[in-house]
Amino acid sequence: MSLRRLSVSSMRSVRARGDHFWGQYPGGSYWSEGTQPAKGAGHLFGESPLKPGQKRVREDWELPWIVCMFIAPAVVLGVGLNVKPETRLTAWAREEAERRLAAE
Repeated sequence: MSLRRLSVSSMRSVRARGDHFWGQYPGGSYWSEGTQPAKGAGHLFGESPLKPGQKRVREDWELPWIVCMFIAPAVVLGVGLNVKPETRLTAWAREEAERRLAAE
């Protein structure tokens, strides 16, 4: 039996089992979008759009998240990259040449 026939026959057996193999889900298959109404569809995080003149209220977790995700790493990188030791070969050669010139 060739590989092609084997794969076709195995797919037929999977299809024949139907709901026993994959399970029956409301609204279609497991990977389908389902039958839920599209509440807040097209908006970020499912939030409904604000009315004109209305201001969005931040939640309690948003400010610490912004600080921990953006400000703290920027400070750590800014300080850390500015105080790291000079490890380039040209910097070592310049220091060595200055030291030898000063010794003469």
